[in-house]
Amino acid sequence: MSKDPQITNRRSFLGGSILAGLALTGCASPDDSTAETSGRKLDACSTPSQPLSPEEYAKVQAGTALPCGQIGDVRISRLIAGGNLLSGWCHQRDLLFVRQLAEAYLTEQKQFDTLQLMEAAGINMIMVDMIQMPIVNKYKKQRGGRMRTIASVRQDWGAWDRPNIHELKTEISRTIDQGPDLLYLHGGYCDRLVQSGQPQNIVFLAQALSALRERGYLAGLGSHALEVPMECDKRGIAVDYYVKTFHHDRYWSATPRERRKRFCVDGPTSLDHNEFHDNIFCIDPEETAAYMLGKRQPFIAFKVLAAGAIQPKSAFTWAFENGADFLAVGMFDFNVGADVSILKQVLKDVKRQRPWAG
Repeated sequence: MSKDPQITNRRSFLGGSILAGLALTGCASPDDSTAETSGRKLDACSTPSQPLSPEEYAKVQAGTALPCGQIGDVRISRLIAGGNLLSGWCHQRDLLFVRQLAEAYLTEQKQFDTLQLMEAAGINMIMVDMIQMPIVNKYKKQRGGRMRTIASVRQDWGAWDRPNIHELKTEISRTIDQGPDLLYLHGGYCDRLVQSGQPQNIVFLAQALSALRERGYLAGLGSHALEVPMECDKRGIAVDYYVKTFHHDRYWSATPRERRKRFCVDGPTSLDHNEFHDNIFCIDPEETAAYMLGKRQPFIAFKVLAAGAIQPKSAFTWAFENGADFLAVGMFDFNVGADVSILKQVLKDVKRQRPWAG
């Protein structure tokens, strides 16, 4: 356990009474005032390089109600926590130490402190892989948290080339036993089903969505590739909400447009700078925006920062103005205050063509 007095003080501040008042920390309309901390405005260019002090976090908490939307009967903050906090997974491009650094930093105590901080700042949902549900539940039991969950479901990692509805239903049941608020089909899983080009795999995709509805959940469709929802349209497969990668490509390491390959995301990496190397997650941002413009289902965008390559203000503004209803963002503890403040300010000024769908 760390002996750092600043960390100890912050943990004392976050403990006990802060969560007792969370019933009053709900969702608000987009016209809430933006929090400032000790005269230091939190914007895209001043993300703190160290955790905020207890006094600064107290000021963040004073205006914590975040703008919210709704999927089904679940009320959700427009900013959703990414599951990287619990998995330790970080896209690292060619910085080979990044995942090890994240795994070393994100001890269970740090994870729980950060979840508690997120709730204090008004974030009420985290997006997780199904195997991370027990971590969230342990946090709730130990800290008294109320963090909601949207969980992706899939077969085992090694079984994606042999889709089996009975195996998937088993995993859905195991996940439901952990009490998620929303369920969706894992993005990489759906990508592989459509990429195969096998008609039976598209039939399976329809069965998988139906399996979620059979258990009383809305059927969310995850993907990196735009081909996934488009194939569902082509085959008349109903989708209740979308979970898709969505970011602009105005950053240095983005693969040149003429070199982007379909279904490259999460695929093999290349040492050629002009090819995919864990560096782009939405290869067709304008096409995705145009596609979603005609949809009335809620749209959760993820990888909106392109795994840390885009400043939050730029990323949030672009994603909301181009149709996203919710943003799932991976955050360390030192990102939370700034990201919440930026998002609230962005929503004050956002200009959308697509109506809010959630």
